[in-house]
Amino acid sequence: MPNNIRITATAAITAALLALAGCGSGQGGASSAETFDPNAKTEITLGGWSLSTANNEFKTLADGFMKKYPNVTVTLKEYSADDFDKQMTTDLSGGNMPDAFPIKNLQKYYLYAKESGALADLNSVAATYRDDKNIDISQYNIDGTYYALPYRQDLSVLFYNKTMFDKAGVAVPDGTWTWDDYMRTARELKQKLPAAGYDPASVYPTYHHSTWQAYGQAIATAQAGDADKFQAGDFDYMKDYYNNVFLPAQDEGLTISYNTANATKVQYAAQFDTEKAAMMLMDTWQVGGVITDAQTGNGDKFEWGIAPLPQNASNTSGTPVTYGDPTGFAVFENSSGQKRAAAMEFVKWAAGEEASALLAQTHSTPSYFSQKVIDTYFAAEGVPQDELSRTTWSKHTVKPENPVTAKTNEIQGNLKIAHSTIMTETGSVDAALAKASADTKQLG
Repeated sequence: MPNNIRITATAAITAALLALAGCGSGQGGASSAETFDPNAKTEITLGGWSLSTANNEFKTLADGFMKKYPNVTVTLKEYSADDFDKQMTTDLSGGNMPDAFPIKNLQKYYLYAKESGALADLNSVAATYRDDKNIDISQYNIDGTYYALPYRQDLSVLFYNKTMFDKAGVAVPDGTWTWDDYMRTARELKQKLPAAGYDPASVYPTYHHSTWQAYGQAIATAQAGDADKFQAGDFDYMKDYYNNVFLPAQDEGLTISYNTANATKVQYAAQFDTEKAAMMLMDTWQVGGVITDAQTGNGDKFEWGIAPLPQNASNTSGTPVTYGDPTGFAVFENSSGQKRAAAMEFVKWAAGEEASALLAQTHSTPSYFSQKVIDTYFAAEGVPQDELSRTTWSKHTVKPENPVTAKTNEIQGNLKIAHSTIMTETGSVDAALAKASADTKQLG
């Protein structure tokens, strides 16, 4: 998930986590680990956010786990979705964490796992999935140790409004688009949408939520870079994405500009769901949003689907490459006895097929992509039924938005500044990325 935490918060977060490490968290520890006893009356706490929303993922998982293990009670502790990392850091530093809690994305995972000492070693439960081709747990591996396991794996895709395409007489995505194809289609839509009855002053060919630096830094890192280049501060691979896609799109009026989106706090859901954009680059969590908005009247009803992100022409693998951090669960190191054992069992269960099928029913993209889970997801009401949407969701290569290193948080801070400079057009692409590179290399 894109993260807008300011870099100025990094030092405070690190200091709080180091303070916790200095206090010696580890009362539970591997030496005191017990085997989970499903017959023991046990209560665990589970962190989560947005608990009052319909089909909340944490409630869904808590209820599912309690149904499977009726002697275990899962009590939810609510955090703010917007300030989750800040609130979690406060609880970590105070030793007040739930027994199990989410890791929202990978940007601060290294800090939580290695510098706080507050995350339990999950190697014993990770062993269940190491050789399972239906799930990728590798992003949580730090030097051979797993401190979390995924329960969700959202990915960035291309949403498109088939109704708008058809009215404009433009061919819909076919799953083979390059970025040149995407830009060519956006330009064609700009020409043809007004004649189809769409207001050119308020309706755009596409929408880039460019206030998130993921568009296009995370896309570039996934498709043209790698973790080594990211860590080394070698960001030249991002230039083509800015020069050929994201800057021309706003300069040609193919999407709302960064400055307008930032100043008016544009909501991405409103752009696509109310037919203000014929396409949108966005993560799969918005599938549920489109469906819900159409059902509640907050959005329009129209025919739509998802397609793979446009690809570099050099990708000849036949499998589209996209980005997306997993969302996972960790266990508080200070939990002990049956609480610790039950929390670890919950994390293991949440990563697997049974829990993933429950999440799939709610339009969430889970971590486990078995055929059963895929079929469950596409059986849910409102999900597009075309074959391209199905293959886009189920067959892909997902690379992390935040490659896990000791410097990830600081690197993303440097890149956030570069992104703002580029998209406000107050500095050149070359100069902004060169500064981010120099600042990153100074991190050592």
